[in-house]
Amino acid sequence: MTSILNYITWDVSRFIYVGEDVTISWYWVMWTLGLVGMLITLLVTFKHDGVPTYKALITFVVATVFIMVFGHLVHGLFYEWTYWPENPVHFLGTDWSYRNYFFDEPHAFLEFSGGYASHGMALGVILTGVILSKYIKRNMWWIVDRCIMGFMILAITVRIGNFFNSEIYGIETTLPWGVIFPGESAPAHPTQFYEMASYVIALAIGWGLYLKFDEGKYNGLITSEIFLVTMAARILIEFVKLPQKPIEQSWLLDMGQWLSIPYIIWMSWLLFHSLRAGRTIE
Repeated sequence: MTSILNYITWDVSRFIYVGEDVTISWYWVMWTLGLVGMLITLLVTFKHDGVPTYKALITFVVATVFIMVFGHLVHGLFYEWTYWPENPVHFLGTDWSYRNYFFDEPHAFLEFSGGYASHGMALGVILTGVILSKYIKRNMWWIVDRCIMGFMILAITVRIGNFFNSEIYGIETTLPWGVIFPGESAPAHPTQFYEMASYVIALAIGWGLYLKFDEGKYNGLITSEIFLVTMAARILIEFVKLPQKPIEQSWLLDMGQWLSIPYIIWMSWLLFHSLRAGRTIE
């Protein structure tokens, strides 16, 4: 990576090692590091709160599966739309000229080689709390609070992986930190790092809340804070991000922004409910 005048040219390979039988990419190394970070977070927080280590391990396994399954599912449902004017679908008297690869090839839902929507991954974290609350014998939001802090580490490392892959970057910019990605001739907003910065801020605040309110009185407080910070940032960052699919180009808001709005509404309610319940306990 070299700096020239007021921009950065990114020319680093996305692969660490390419062999005849084994290929190692930065993206999947970042995924692995993020999962390790999530595991350590769960082990530390569960031990701190007096919950057996084996329950932390079970939570990690369930969360990992749900993150991948629902991240992949939401990606397929919302992001795999392509413009296909040659064969429009007639629906309610109108012609719909977009097709979804996952609907045409349902087996694609079972292929986990790539394509993970962060909104779906976040939903997987929440469902982990729903599934395990009776087994761990804790409030579902108590579980999600600890899972979401670990998930933020994964979200941070995945965005680094996206940068190595030169994907989901922004529109052209003249700012000094603009990056010229492979195949481009002008610097663009490195929106991967913008999102990563919001995750770091949200995680730092979350850990502060955990250390201050670690008695479990404010279940859902950490979750609501992290979601509100990251989803609000996502809505703002999307304004300088290139549309990921052609279907988004004529929209007032893009897919990432539309998917963020329900979370903001839901987490605003959770924040209010958490604060009210916590004060009642006190």
